[in-house]
Amino acid sequence: MEFNYKALFERLTKRYGDVTPQALESILCPVLIPIKTLDKTITKISGQNHYRASFTISIDKECEDLVAPGRTGKFVPQSYEKGGVWREIAKGRFLSVDRQAGVVEGEIYTGSASKKAELEKALSSLSQNDFLEVDQYGASAKVLSGLVEYSLVQVLKEAGYKVRRMPEDMAKHIGGYAYFDFEVEKSGIVKKLEAKSLWGTNTKFARLIHSLTDGYPTSSCKFAIQDFFAVSLFLRTGNIRDFAFARSVPKDVKKYGLPRAEKFLEHVNQNPLCAVGDGTWFGSLDEVWKLA
Repeated sequence: MEFNYKALFERLTKRYGDVTPQALESILCPVLIPIKTLDKTITKISGQNHYRASFTISIDKECEDLVAPGRTGKFVPQSYEKGGVWREIAKGRFLSVDRQAGVVEGEIYTGSASKKAELEKALSSLSQNDFLEVDQYGASAKVLSGLVEYSLVQVLKEAGYKVRRMPEDMAKHIGGYAYFDFEVEKSGIVKKLEAKSLWGTNTKFARLIHSLTDGYPTSSCKFAIQDFFAVSLFLRTGNIRDFAFARSVPKDVKKYGLPRAEKFLEHVNQNPLCAVGDGTWFGSLDEVWKLA
């Protein structure tokens, strides 16, 4: 049966008026920019605990609207451009733009700027044949997050759970803000679940982070806020329906728990190893639901 893509496009754009396919593509699809030169020599910025290598790109019609000092992107493998799994190798930032020469100079770094070893590891797998991916309008990360959460809801419903998405904001006269993403219910029992992702620059680790707000002296999640973590494995497997589940409890309290943050014992370590079947992470919520 032939799918009606024209009708789908009309449904997708109905709210936004006269939208062209090119506009929608520009919002959803980051630009892949070829690397012109790559210098893997690691230097430390004077007066800062920050390490970087360097690269250049050529300015062309595909990217000329995006090049400005300070613009950031992600280095992704050539195999992704050819249809493989998306993966972040390292991060890139434009430092200077020479429009007359048509060249942009930039720095290569990782999320752990203070760890030289992380940058060395990233550079070992970065090739001049890879690409710098730049999100044109800042929407791709939000779209991916939404698709992950939608897929999680479908997976949980198929497993017999009722799922309620918590509001992203809360008026003070209604009640307190829920610092978790979902209420999950089965057999009349309601639990709290937080959806997270893998760490982009090293997908062996989960990224259990929280914004620095009142009650959060660190960017690590608190154990007490949620009952379970659901970590999307998309950055590792390329399958939007793959998740790892863990109980939000300290490992010194329960053997299947997660490690504590070193300086803030009420908080979880924000980058724990995440491997399904290791005794902490499981492939389904059913497996951790029954853990006491």
